[in-house]
Formats: sequence, C-alpha cells, structure tokens
Amino acid sequence: MSASFLSIRSLERRLATGNVEPLTFQPGVNVFVGRPNTGKTKWLQTLDFLLGDTGANPYEQSDEEGLAEKYDAAAATLCIADETFRIERRWREAGAKGKVFVGDEGMLAGDFQHWLMEKLGIPLVNFPKGNPMSGQTWPELSFRTLLRHIFRQQRFWSGLVDQQADTEQHASLLLFLGLAERIYSEDYGKLVDLKLKSMRLRARREQYSETLNDLAVGLLDSEDAPLGVNETTVTAALKRLRDTVERLHTRRVEVLTAASNTSLPASDRSRVTELGHARAAALEEVTAARRKRQGAEDRLAEVRRYRADLGAEIERMGRVADASELLADLKVTHCPACDQGIIPYRKPDHCFVCHQHLPEEPEIAGLGEVRLQFEQDRLNAELLEAEELISVLARDVDKQTEASRAADEKLRTIEVELAPARRAVAAVAQADVSAIDVALGKAAERQRQMDRVAAALELGKSLTGQVQALEDEINPLQEKVDEANRSIDFNAAAQKLEDGMNAYLAALNVQRPETWKHSPVEVDISKSTTSFRVGRKRWQGALGGTDSLYFLMAYQYGLLSLSPVPGMHYPGLSIIDVPGEFSGEEVKDSENFIVQPFIDLLAEDGFKGAQLIITGASFDGLKGVHVQKQTHVHVAR
Repeated sequence: MSASFLSIRSLERRLATGNVEPLTFQPGVNVFVGRPNTGKTKWLQTLDFLLGDTGANPYEQSDEEGLAEKYDAAAATLCIADETFRIERRWREAGAKGKVFVGDEGMLAGDFQHWLMEKLGIPLVNFPKGNPMSGQTWPELSFRTLLRHIFRQQRFWSGLVDQQADTEQHASLLLFLGLAERIYSEDYGKLVDLKLKSMRLRARREQYSETLNDLAVGLLDSEDAPLGVNETTVTAALKRLRDTVERLHTRRVEVLTAASNTSLPASDRSRVTELGHARAAALEEVTAARRKRQGAEDRLAEVRRYRADLGAEIERMGRVADASELLADLKVTHCPACDQGIIPYRKPDHCFVCHQHLPEEPEIAGLGEVRLQFEQDRLNAELLEAEELISVLARDVDKQTEASRAADEKLRTIEVELAPARRAVAAVAQADVSAIDVALGKAAERQRQMDRVAAALELGKSLTGQVQALEDEINPLQEKVDEANRSIDFNAAAQKLEDGMNAYLAALNVQRPETWKHSPVEVDISKSTTSFRVGRKRWQGALGGTDSLYFLMAYQYGLLSLSPVPGMHYPGLSIIDVPGEFSGEEVKDSENFIVQPFIDLLAEDGFKGAQLIITGASFDGLKGVHVQKQTHVHVAR
C-alpha cells in the first residue's frame, strides 16, 4: 500500500555562481558511497534542512566554514504516492529565509510540516511531555520529531534516538504504530483539562475553608467550636443570637415599663404612651420627607447638567456655522479615499469627485445651511424646555424642603414634651437599660459577623457545586476514554515492531551464522512507556560494540517494515548515515552484510514506492540497488 509512502527522487544544491550540483535517487535501496570526507553527510544535512528545519541554512552547525556562502539554495523532488512535488530553500534570498517553497508557494517551516503530514496521511496530535496532569501545554508531535526516527544521522549512534526525550520517543512510536491518535484523543485532552480544573477548584475550596475556619471559629459557641465553621454550626449560632436579641428586647421593654410605672403618676402614663406612638409616627414622617426632598434635589441637579450640555452644544453649532461660511468656497483637491490629486472631470454638470449628476446650484448651496439651521432650532427648543422644567423642579424642591422642615419641627415638639418623662424613667432604670443596650449592641454586632460568615459559606457551597458539575462531566468522559484504551492492543502493536527487528537480526544470522548471539529483542509498549530488552536486560546494558550497531539497524528495519501495515503511519522512508567507525571498529567490512536485509524487504510487493538511502564507503558487489557515488575528497586547509 504505497499511497502514503514518501521517497526522494532528486536532490540539488545551487552554487552562488548559479551552477547546480544534482543527485538522483530511486525507490528501493539507494547506496550513497564514497571515501570519508567526500561530502555524503553534507548532502544529507541539505536534505534534512529541506524537510522543514527551522535553522538559517543547512550548514550552520557544520565545522567547515564558508559552505553557507558557497551555496545559496537547495531543492529536492519528493514523491508521495502518485504525486510529485519540488521543494526548495533559499537561505540567501531576502524574504525567503525560514520558508520552504513547494512549487511557487512559500510556507513557514511549521506550515510545511503540517502540509507534509497531511499529504502522508499522518494525523496531527498533541502529546503530554511528562505527567499529563502537570498543567503544561501539550506540544504538537511534529514531522521534525518523527524525522529523528526516520533519519539516523552519523552523529547519533549512541542511543535509540539520541538527544530526544523519552516522552517524545514514546509518542513518536505510538504515532508510527497508529496508536497516538487513539491515546492522545480529543476526549482524553478534554478529560485532562476537566480534571485539572476540578483539582484547582478543590484546592481553592480547601484553602478557602481552612482560612474561613481560622478567622471565624472564635465566633462560635464553645460547644460548636470543635466542629469547625460549617453550615450546621453557623445556622445554630445564628439561631441562638436571634433568640438572645429577642430576649434582650423583651427584657428592655419590661425594665422600661416597670420604671415608668414606678416613676410616673397614673394620670400621666396614658399621655406618655400616646406621645411614644406619636414620636414613632413623626420619625417615619421625617424620614419620608427627607427622602422626597433628596429625590427632588437630585432631579433638579440632573436637569441643570443637561441644560449646561445643551448650551455647550449650541455654542459648538455656532462655531460650525461660522466655519461653514469661511470654508464654503473651498474645493476638494484630493481624493478622500486614496489622497491622490483629482483630475478635473470634463462634464460641468457632474460632481468631479463621484461623477454623479449635480442637482440645481441653489439647492446644493442651501442643503448644508438648512441642515445646520434645523439642528440649531432643535437645540434652542430643547434648551427652552429644560429651562421650564428647571423652574418646575425648583418649586418642587422648595415644597419638599418646607415639608421636611415641618416634620422636623413636629418631632422636636414631641421630644420636648417627652423629655420630663424620660428623665424620670432614666433616673430609675438607667443602669439596667444601659447594660441591656450594651448587650444588645454586642449581640447585634456578632449577628452581623455571623451573617457575613454565612454569606462566605455560600461561596464554599458554590465551589462545591462547581466541582460536582465538573465531576458530572468527568465521569462519563472517563468511562469513554477508559473504554477506548481497553480496546487498544498494545501487545499486538509492539509485536509488529518486535517481529520486524528480530527478522532483521535473523537475516543477519542467515548470511553470517552466529552474528547475533543474543536473545531476541523484546519490545514492551504501554500507554506511557516504551522499553526495548535483550533477554532480561535493557538493550543498552546488554549490548556493546558492533552488536549495538546491529540493534540500531534492526530498529530502522523494524520501523520500515511497518510501512504497508494498515492503520500504521510509518511513511516508507529510511535514511541512514552509517559512521566510518562504530565503537572503535571499522564498519566498511560489514556494509553489504547489514544492507542486504533491506534490499530483500523493499523487493517485496507491499513495499513498492518505499525507499532507503544509506551511506557507506564502498558497498561493492551489492545487487538490486541504485548507486550514487561521491569521489572528490575535501581536504581541510
């Protein structure tokens, strides 16, 4: 199934002189041969740069100076299924740095990677770097991250994918195996987001409860204090406070009644009671009169502000009228849209700006003047209405002021008549009433504080409600995600890669018996980790020397073997820059030996369109490969 296979058909570099250095490749195995220092690695660096590197030029990390000036552009022809695309980078052209040109369309490197993955049918996913619940933004699994597995550079042979975090390696393998889009699904991302919100709300609620308890526990009675500040204890405290206030009021009335009976003659008691009721009514009347007076004063102030605004607007309109007389004869000389000078229009009865037919001259001249006069008349009429309304409101303010003064005078008259009776009662009950008033003040203040605590508890209940609402969303989504994860067969996916790697090692043993003397490779993949073992040990601890070379080649072979498997996303391309030496041993004698399994693999029907590009010193005698040879040795001077 070659529909999504990626292969390189040509590669070229353009010298600053305009000359072009080309290479051509074919589907299948391409051996890129040449002695050391013949430029094979530099060519692959150029290809790596073309495939979306965000650097300034292909050679910015090179030890050899002057290459970025020697060449000013590079291009490659890509084949994806039945489509062919030319991509190009021009690092010395103004405005082209950082762009990849696909045909004539320039794309930023990130956009090019999206385009390439879309063409290859590889889904775009975001993955967590570390703990999914850490709160960090999930980065995108880019083509450049995948390319670290596809292209094994000469400097990266000490690990499975050198200088790539374990989380990135794991996510890349999951994507190649067709699992990443199922694990890092939209539902899983939403679930993590909801859980993070729930965690933050829970922490906020707990902190809020602790702070509220520390501040308000002293307001509770001794029997409730050990229970902390909660809805039950606060409700009980408020009920006790209300009962206390009611008892104190009752007691105060009893004390005053007893004092009145003791200090006042029986003939005066009914008059005092009558004056008490009159005083209460007078107080209500005073309050109502003051409220009406304040309302009338506010309305009067508002209308006066409106009158001032009208006066200012009328003054502005007068200035506009004066300016219109001065500017009436000025003509438009420049277009109001583009600010270019206006060319006189040849038809005198048409507008020289919009070219529409002009109405009669007197009509044009009078239009602006009529509109201006209309606005002035309207404003003057509104000003007259405002003056009349101010007069009415001023009279109302005077009326309300007089009513308020009368109410105050009535209250003072009653207070004067009640004063002797108050003094007589106070002489008998002053101490008791004062004590009750102090107790009432303390109870009322404590009641206000408890009311504020009760209001604060409502915020805690609101947080609890928000947490519960999130949990109601989380639970069904968690079941959905768990069900999706249970349907993923990690063992079957790992077995595909494991079988490919062991097939490569078995092919080596067929060619040279006892080449691989170790146990088969075991691949273990889960939702969060990937491990490679040889026997009971991790591969780094079990292997050394050339055996590590065979293992890493087996990894590239295993990935390439996934290319035609339905549902998996390996793009059918492998690029391997073999080092001249590996762990102190020369690789030259093993070159044909390690490449032959790839030749046999890509010759199978299912791999039509897949490609391997591999460097080496000679590859003498290999059959069924396309050879690209470099002969010129670059000598440092």
